[in-house]
Amino acid sequence: FALEATWTPNEADSVNKGGDGGPLPVSLAQRKQLLELESAIVQSQDPQATLSHVAQQNGMSPQDLAGMLNRNRKELVETGQLEQMQAEVNAAIMQGQGAGGGRSMNATLPRRIIGLVSSIIVAIIKTAAVQMSKNPKQTTFLACIVFATLFVSYNAPRNGVAVFPPFSGGHTTIVQPPNDYLENYFVRKWTNGNGWDNSLPASSKVAEKKKGSKSKKQPLIGVGMTTSLEIDTTNAVEDVTVESTRNDEDGYSMVTSAYLLISTSDGDDEDNMEHEYMEESVKSIFLERKFSEFIPVSSQSLKFRSFLVAAEGSDDDVVEGALMVMKMLGDFGRYGVEPLCFSYELEEEEGEPMTHCVAYHTLKGGHFDGEIKFSLEETEDGIVVSVTLAIPKGGRAPPERLAKSMVSSLAESIVESSRIRTKQTLSRRSQSQLYRARASGSASAKRHLRYEQEKKQEEMAKDRKRKWKRNNPDAGRYRPTGHRPPSGSGPVHGF
Repeated sequence: FALEATWTPNEADSVNKGGDGGPLPVSLAQRKQLLELESAIVQSQDPQATLSHVAQQNGMSPQDLAGMLNRNRKELVETGQLEQMQAEVNAAIMQGQGAGGGRSMNATLPRRIIGLVSSIIVAIIKTAAVQMSKNPKQTTFLACIVFATLFVSYNAPRNGVAVFPPFSGGHTTIVQPPNDYLENYFVRKWTNGNGWDNSLPASSKVAEKKKGSKSKKQPLIGVGMTTSLEIDTTNAVEDVTVESTRNDEDGYSMVTSAYLLISTSDGDDEDNMEHEYMEESVKSIFLERKFSEFIPVSSQSLKFRSFLVAAEGSDDDVVEGALMVMKMLGDFGRYGVEPLCFSYELEEEEGEPMTHCVAYHTLKGGHFDGEIKFSLEETEDGIVVSVTLAIPKGGRAPPERLAKSMVSSLAESIVESSRIRTKQTLSRRSQSQLYRARASGSASAKRHLRYEQEKKQEEMAKDRKRKWKRNNPDAGRYRPTGHRPPSGSGPVHGF
């Protein structure tokens, strides 16, 4: 038969009625768990809140949980098991803290750092909000300054703080742009689109020149328009000469040119050699496109760089372009970036005086529309270097003062580069001649010394032979027998 039993709690054991909470479990493991719970509650930062939380999690009131813990401690005291069990509980707690303390600290270190940064940001935001509510204008101005400072510090070493249209009339940078950025910008300008866009006005022929002019050609306004543009350089001197004309009859709104003479005297062999080295130096500068190596300090900061970009459809074909960066050329009086594309290159024919000409025309995205021409010409007085900027009618023109500074700086830079290269070549030649002279002199001295030593040795040998014949009566009659005598018998001579 089955036995059924029900348990009804004694109401007298209720804490509300002065009881001790009722019977407790007899298991020592459960008593130990209660003692651990009591120790955890006591050692917490807020024991009362911890007691309420634990009681709520177990569906009890804080009073019932406290009565249960007190009765457990009381019964352990009566049985004499409290001290031993309390020691075990304390040891277990210390062991758990020692084993998991380092790991928890390491695990929470990034979280602590993130929390610290987050708290600082929140504090700054709160402070800024309070200040903005009190002084909105000053706070907004200060925030703009901070943002501008961070923006400039980030972009200055990367692109010079570039400003593009429509915020500027052309590609402008606040500070001088780095070379890597210029090259990447130029290549991207080619690869992202269908090549480079010409900024010159539509090509057209202008009216024929009036009578009395030296040339009867009809110049074509467009790419290569400076091929028919002639600059009178007969009065060129060693100092730079700058000329500028506006609205002439050839279809140009402005033509600005600068030229100067590199004089080389035709005298002895050294002067002729210097003239040849000067020609080679100027020629190499035009071939290497080193037009802005030595910009004068007194002029505006200017940089000219030439690039080769692979053309589409063939790996061997390349397109030449260039970038010119000049201070005061851009908006706000800052650095202006002017993209250029190769127009043409002319050289002298065999047997004719040395001439060389390179021209570039402007592309879209710059600050003016025209063509810039670099040329050199050999004359009786020396070599004339000239730089010409031609702006056709209908094109944007830079300020005349800036155009004069541009062409004069480039012309002076080319001449200075030529002179420095010529000096370097002459210096290397002088050092080579000095080294050859020293080496030749050293070799000659060694040969003379060896000859004197050999002569003395021959004289000494003749003198020894003569003395030997004079002092030896048997000189000239001695003939060896060819037979070796037995050892110990002494020398045997045969006559």
